[in-house]
Amino acid sequence: MTNAADLPKPLGFPNCRLCAYKGNGTPKLCAECAARTLKPLAEHHCSVCGQSLVTPTSNCWNSICSWEPGDRYFTRVDAVALHAPPLKETIWEYKYGHRPGSIGWGTIFGRLIVGWLNAHADEIADIDIIFGNPTAPDRTPLQHIEAMMKAAHAEDGLGRWPIADPESPVLIKQYETKKSAGGGVRWAEKMEAAKEHAAALKLRQSVQGKRILLVDDVFTTGSQFYTVGKFLMTQGKAAEVRGLVLARVPG
Repeated sequence: MTNAADLPKPLGFPNCRLCAYKGNGTPKLCAECAARTLKPLAEHHCSVCGQSLVTPTSNCWNSICSWEPGDRYFTRVDAVALHAPPLKETIWEYKYGHRPGSIGWGTIFGRLIVGWLNAHADEIADIDIIFGNPTAPDRTPLQHIEAMMKAAHAEDGLGRWPIADPESPVLIKQYETKKSAGGGVRWAEKMEAAKEHAAALKLRQSVQGKRILLVDDVFTTGSQFYTVGKFLMTQGKAAEVRGLVLARVPG
């Protein structure tokens, strides 16, 4: 039997490429390791979008959080961590990098998603199905959300969570639309891009009456959760849409 003291130590996020557990790590191991360097949400944060608040009773600056739940079409969005170094740069490399090995972040992020699910089991016990906010089939360098969710599905080895089978997608995006990423993009522009994104979606399976956990990489204003949530609840007749992202952009 191998003594635990003889096992190599995890190298810490984002040194995953060189870590002994890159290929055989677990959601628990990787989530605990990453938590040492990821910047957590503020102690006082919005219960809807996770934005940092000065006090527990402060109003969130994000206007969508003041809308009634039935008008914003999602109840809340949780985040693994803040969109800050080193997670911020790593997500960018994963989404836009073309160097060999960038796609490997999908496996690590899949483990972080499952690690979050395991750590918050009581809060999401009523969720019926989990799937990603889809990307276009010709997106380059890869369909990053699909790759991340494929990894999450595989890393949930015991099938504890209702993560949709990536080989039989629930929701697809039929074509590419205008991007809205970037801190300089105005709220109205993000909302317009989010509407175009939702218009390109198509359901491949019924979500009627289901409570959905929609997974994405970054939350900024909530415009896509609003438009995709509206699509799922009005056209798909879903009972509820919640969100989970890797990173919440701080205000």
